[in-house]
Order: sequence, then C-alpha cells, then structure tokens
Amino acid sequence: MNLKQRIDHFQVLLNRGVDLFLLRLRMLQLDVGGQAAVIVRIFAAVVLMGALFAFGMISLLLGLNHVLSNEAKIWVFFGLSVCSLLAIAVLAAWSLSSWKNKNTQVAATLREMQQDIACLRGMVQNKEGKSDGLQK
Repeated sequence: MNLKQRIDHFQVLLNRGVDLFLLRLRMLQLDVGGQAAVIVRIFAAVVLMGALFAFGMISLLLGLNHVLSNEAKIWVFFGLSVCSLLAIAVLAAWSLSSWKNKNTQVAATLREMQQDIACLRGMVQNKEGKSDGLQK
C-alpha cells in the first residue's frame, strides 16, 4: 500500500470508529439512564419496605397484645403482619433482579465497545486465523 492508500484506509477506519463509538455511547447513555430509573424505583421500594416493616411490627405487637381478648382482632393483625412481610420479600426480590438486569446491560455495552475498538485496531481474527479485512 502506498501512502495515499494508507491515509484513505486510516480515514475510513477513523470514520467508522467514531461512528461506532458514538453509537455505543448512545447505547450506554440509554443503559445508564435506565439504571438510574431503576435506582429511584429501588429506593422507593426500600422506603416502602421500611414502612411496611414498621407497620407489620406494630400490627404484630397489637395482635400479641390482644391474644387473650377478641379472636377476630388477632387474625386481622397477624394477617396484616404476614401480608406486610410477604410484600417486603417480593419488593426485595424485585429490587435485586432489576439491579442485576441493568448491570448486565451496561456491562454488555462496555464489552461491545471493547470489541469494537479491538476490531478497528485489527486485533479480531476469524476462525481460520485470518484478519477480517480491517487491517492495513
């Protein structure tokens, strides 16, 4: 390759690389924006879990306070306690799965950016060990 061909090839790689990099940054922005929204939802879930825990404990104590008096009150207070604890468990599981899902998306985007950069540098080779045509 002469100097002009190398310069043209470099310009093509640079243009492809910049376009690809900008596209990956946009994808990363969407992933991070989604993760921020999940963080807000998780924070709201944690606050709700705290309130439900407090409500459940108060209900449990009131239920225990009335164990010897009216049987209907006992079942209502214990039922509320159990429902609150189940809601806490569901919200905690949802929070963890949402966080893991968004982390996976961000990590995948960053891995793809690394692969793109390696490909543009000519480091990626196909199965036969030949370069995929992006090298000089």
